[in-house]
Amino acid sequence: MITRHTVGNALVLHASERISTEARTVALSVDRDPDNDIVILDLQHELPFDIWDTVATELRRQRLRRGIRLVVCGARPETGALAGQWLSDRLGRPVIAPFGRMIPGAAGLLFVHAADLGGWVCYRRGHTPVWQSKRYPVPAWDGAAVDHLTISSTCAAEPLPGGVWLRESRDEAAVAVHGSHLTSTMPCLPDAMPVLVGCPGTAPLRLDDIARFWRGLAPEGREHARFVQYGPVALPDGEQFGQALADLLRSPVRVFTGVPSGRPDGPAMFTVDADGRPGWQVFAEELAYRPRETLGAKAVTPRILRHRAPPELGEPVGPRVYQYAHDAVVEVIPSGLWLRAPEPPRHADRIRAVPMDPNRVRLVVDDPAPAAADRHRELAGDLAARLDPATRRRAAVQPSSLVAPGRPGLSARGIEAGTYRHTTGHAAGLLPAPSVPAPVPEPVPVAVAGPPAPSTGEVAATVPAVAGPAAPPDTPLPGGTGLPGPGAEATRPHGAGPDAAGLPGAGLSVVGSEVAGPHAAGPHAAGLDGIGPDANPPDAAARDVAGPVLDGGAGWATSPTMTLPVHRPAPAPVRFQRTPGDDARGVRPGPDLDEERAWFRRAFRREIAAVSADVADVLAAHPALAGGADAVEYATAVRLYLSAAGDGLDQALRSAEPGGHVPFARCVSAGVRRLPVHRGVAYAGAGLTTADLRRIAQRRVLTDWGFTNALAEPPADLPGTVEVLIWSATARRTAAFETGDGVPARVLFLPGTAFTVLQVQEPEAGAPARLLLRELAVEEPPVDGRVRFDALALAALRQHLVRRTGPGTPVPAAAARRFTGVPGLR
Repeated sequence: MITRHTVGNALVLHASERISTEARTVALSVDRDPDNDIVILDLQHELPFDIWDTVATELRRQRLRRGIRLVVCGARPETGALAGQWLSDRLGRPVIAPFGRMIPGAAGLLFVHAADLGGWVCYRRGHTPVWQSKRYPVPAWDGAAVDHLTISSTCAAEPLPGGVWLRESRDEAAVAVHGSHLTSTMPCLPDAMPVLVGCPGTAPLRLDDIARFWRGLAPEGREHARFVQYGPVALPDGEQFGQALADLLRSPVRVFTGVPSGRPDGPAMFTVDADGRPGWQVFAEELAYRPRETLGAKAVTPRILRHRAPPELGEPVGPRVYQYAHDAVVEVIPSGLWLRAPEPPRHADRIRAVPMDPNRVRLVVDDPAPAAADRHRELAGDLAARLDPATRRRAAVQPSSLVAPGRPGLSARGIEAGTYRHTTGHAAGLLPAPSVPAPVPEPVPVAVAGPPAPSTGEVAATVPAVAGPAAPPDTPLPGGTGLPGPGAEATRPHGAGPDAAGLPGAGLSVVGSEVAGPHAAGPHAAGLDGIGPDANPPDAAARDVAGPVLDGGAGWATSPTMTLPVHRPAPAPVRFQRTPGDDARGVRPGPDLDEERAWFRRAFRREIAAVSADVADVLAAHPALAGGADAVEYATAVRLYLSAAGDGLDQALRSAEPGGHVPFARCVSAGVRRLPVHRGVAYAGAGLTTADLRRIAQRRVLTDWGFTNALAEPPADLPGTVEVLIWSATARRTAAFETGDGVPARVLFLPGTAFTVLQVQEPEAGAPARLLLRELAVEEPPVDGRVRFDALALAALRQHLVRRTGPGTPVPAAAARRFTGVPGLR
């Protein structure tokens, strides 16, 4: 027996006593069809043999005069097509039925997909079925987003209920998760086709793939296309997504600044964070980019085509400008809101060109003079407090001088030939030497196992000198040890002359005759024979850092200089790292770094001054890194660490001893936290024996108390006998701060990161030894609860090894030693 009910805009015929949840949801959400009656067949259970005759009889009783749009719930996908033709023949009326699997989308959209041109098909008695559309209701661009297309070996174009998705084609697990979310939340806009580019957590999409898709797109698709950056895209350094597309396609392009959600007639646009989760609701919703007229020409500031203006902004007084107070207006800009004087300043275009940060709403305040800056800051705080809670939580008030500093005469890439290498020559050219030369504190070498030291000449040829922070003219430097501290006797390393530091009073001596080269000390330098899981007890007598132990770090807080430790090989085996106390950790428990920042400003004031313009340019090009008054200090710390100045920092941290390296490392960590996240495979190398690998396999979990350096791309020529692959969840990409001789593919894991040993592959004929690791999250379940995560990561790493092609990315010889080692080893 068939029962009928009218629910919403549909007539529901159901064989069971109650309408199923699926049928009720579709009936309540589907839009009215102006040309057809919507009929939903709810077939959830075993059906009687005469069900179709009963359905036809019931439809005749309804005296329907128009065509029928048939929706079948609870049956196989082919049932709709068979029922559509049968009912059309029996009733003598056109029936539009789904050919393929019907997928309910957001806001009542009905999307039909199949391997072979799925969609809504119209059946008429005595006529050939006619394909009508992919979606109902039908958008103006429907015919341009129909088929699943293979764009390249790594990219596919997938039709979605609300648009098209250009995404990575190799990581099906990540694609399935995000595809399901987009299907259920992104509405189908009648006059705009969102083209989502990239997938969170997968490899960056190449611009070549976007160009291929564009060339094959129908004219109506190009007219309605609105690009959305949904995941990572391989963009030129410092280039905005929309501008890169306009230059690539040699055509004006329109870009949505967020992913639409809500109703099609008034969608809200939300940014997307690195995990694919919604960020903040944007104010400038649609931007237009024009291609550069010539290669290398200045880009035209993007034009805002559509924006939202909550009533809190005030009355409109101009395009995208609202009167917030008698002496201040609010302008909608791509990165957020700009609170300024009624007349825009001369640098207005620089503010309007600042790209959007998906994690932060910028409330830019004009600061032409202290009085005006205070007034605008006060108004900005009031405006932020009046915004909705979700936007308020992500709001950051920033002065315009920091957002768009515009320092003429200095390139965005640094000082002298596009790079800043922290050499004594640069410092000498930018700042005068101190009026009272102070004695140079020299580092005490740290004993770490390894092969014989290279000659002084070899080191000088490969490692640049590094200028250190100078003491105040009226402040004598304390006697130098490997770390600053009172009462330590200075010791000059072998081969160091009076001018070894390059400047009178320079206190940062980073590289000595015992360091550089791919055979420098590290976890790969000696075997693990005789070292078991319980090696390195907390009371181990061996010390890796010479000099006094500074209780609680009190010594560094008042010391005006910093001497980073220098390492040299010593006849001691490599060991597992021991757990340091809170005063020796590179990441401080808690957010307060006031003491560390104050010390860093004193100890590295020359470096901060020398790279201030360079760092300001980087922060202006990457606004996500520029939040807060401490941004410049943390960014400078990261730049120093990535240079030769940071070569000895990790081994000092792994010694588990307190000292002057700790505040430096904490400032570096604070800066690294702001960098983009890399999720996926990371690479390193190591020189280990088979016995070493077996010892590591027994360990199960390795914790690295220094920064773990790895590569986001397969390396071409790392030294070592073991290939180390890490499945990363929180590693940070450092490309924004790499100099010309740096490593753009570098990723960093913060000190204290733990890794579980997934698999140890001993060397075989034709296959190298491999160590497969997975980064552990901070709050992961016990070992038994991690089995599923380990299995997924191991499967992903194995799949990556099978699919990996190409020669790999070369790594500069001077930087290779940072990527050679196993996390958790000294």
